Amino acid sequence: MDYKERLKQYLEEDTIYSEYKSGKCDMSDFDKFCIEHCKDIECLLNENQELKEQLEEINNFINKASFVNIEQLMLDYCAKVEQQKEFIEWLVKMSKDLFQNEEYGSSAIYGYILSKYKEIIGSKDE
Repeated sequence: MDYKERLKQYLEEDTIYSEYKSGKCDMSDFDKFCIEHCKDIECLLNENQELKEQLEEINNFINKASFVNIEQLMLDYCAKVEQQKEFIEWLVKMSKDLFQNEEYGSSAIYGYILSKYKEIIGSKDE
């Protein structure tokens, strides 16, 4: 029998707590003290069960999504975000130069931007 089962058994067998739950009002201060502790135990057991269910849901989600290594997934995500930031920084810098220089046509500018995007983000056709 583990601690949760023992605590549940204690709550079920505790005479004072059973009388309190059935509506008996004539209780000593010690009885009230014991009742408060039983309420605390019951609350903790319920909270523990809720947290276990939440954890199980998260684990099911991870398994369904086939995440073998959640840490690697987060690292991959962070790398993509970093690539996007690098590309945006490059665009801001280059927009000052390219778009102010009238000798470049718009198709040349877009081609240059696309090639830089493929370089930074990566492309399947490289």
